[in-house]
Amino acid sequence: MPRVLTLFLIGIGVLILSGARLLSASTPPEVAQEVEAAVRSAMQAWAYEEYWRLWDMGSRASRAALSREEFTERMRRGNTRPAAGKQVEAIQVISNSSDSALVQVRCGLEDPRRAWAESTERPFLLRLEDGRWAMNLWDFVGLANYFPPDFFPSQPLIVPPPSIPRPKGPRG
Repeated sequence: MPRVLTLFLIGIGVLILSGARLLSASTPPEVAQEVEAAVRSAMQAWAYEEYWRLWDMGSRASRAALSREEFTERMRRGNTRPAAGKQVEAIQVISNSSDSALVQVRCGLEDPRRAWAESTERPFLLRLEDGRWAMNLWDFVGLANYFPPDFFPSQPLIVPPPSIPRPKGPRG
């Protein structure tokens, strides 16, 4: 399921990129720095479980659709969090316009129930609202549930062989 979601989001990113509104010849360095800082700050808020702060970084549309309490509850119920030291491994601003930016982010996620971490790469669409770059909160709700409840890393399942009953009596 996480792979399907990732492919879906990449598809949306491609569609957005094909729209003339988002395409720009290049991203000015100061805009790229602002966008990167917004993404890093949001990932840090998630890593420190400062869901109120992360909610405040959300876009108006996502905050209107998701109350602070509901967002916090969904994030707490999630089974994924940013991996220590790998919260953001790489960020690339793919394109931007005067009010939006599409970035590709590689980050490390871990499942706190198991000793398992994985790097994932995904697009984020940020909106410039009230002079700040805002995140879509649904992106974080989805990432918080990156590992399904029955997920096990790709390690072979070790099942002990059945015990074979020994015949009783003298051996011959």
